[in-house]
Amino acid sequence: MDIYYEVIGNGFPLVFVHGNNEDHHIFDQAVQILSQQYRCILIDSRYHGQSICQGELSYQQMAKDVQSVITSLAIEAYDCIGFSDGAIVSLLLGMSDQRLQHIVSIGANTKSSMIKPFYRLTFYIEMICLLPFCLYNKKARKTFRLSCLMLRQPQISYDDLKNIHVPVLVMAGEYDMIKKADTLKIGESIPYCVVKIIKQGNHFLLRDSFQQTIREIELFLNACHQEE
Repeated sequence: MDIYYEVIGNGFPLVFVHGNNEDHHIFDQAVQILSQQYRCILIDSRYHGQSICQGELSYQQMAKDVQSVITSLAIEAYDCIGFSDGAIVSLLLGMSDQRLQHIVSIGANTKSSMIKPFYRLTFYIEMICLLPFCLYNKKARKTFRLSCLMLRQPQISYDDLKNIHVPVLVMAGEYDMIKKADTLKIGESIPYCVVKIIKQGNHFLLRDSFQQTIREIELFLNACHQEE
């Protein structure tokens, strides 16, 4: 299969989708805890990690790739934890995959304009600096394309989010690179949603605010599965 994944632990399937220019290892610390209760499926998104670097580069395609992995594993129901780009993918899955039961979305944005201006500027500067290297360096060309992805996508309307009919935990840091108004509006638009803003947190909650973040994730997932 073109999409690389690893499976760790046993229990209800829990899919992890990482952020831009990362791989599944960003979840290593979380998986040490969650694999005691869940069957953790860690996916490298297309153009990332050990997955294929060919084909369409879009969040929609990444969502399709996740669904293909789920199908190949003959999984009939699963939860998803997505971070940053992966959080966007998790919301797209919520609109399109009936097998998805619960979502944890960490640092999602509905449009590229919802990234705060300072951070968008840094992405543009990085891309300008990368341009000379793109002529001869494959890794630079891939990084350039991944930055373009963040600055052009997603294009999700708040009305689209109303089509997510499963429980969702939306998380962001108090000092996230995503505009707080977008995070709150995502929460308002999804019918069954809880929003948690981590105090003093930045965008990288699983790295820099791990204990608070994993506690909220565990509480949410435990509550969801206790009701079943």
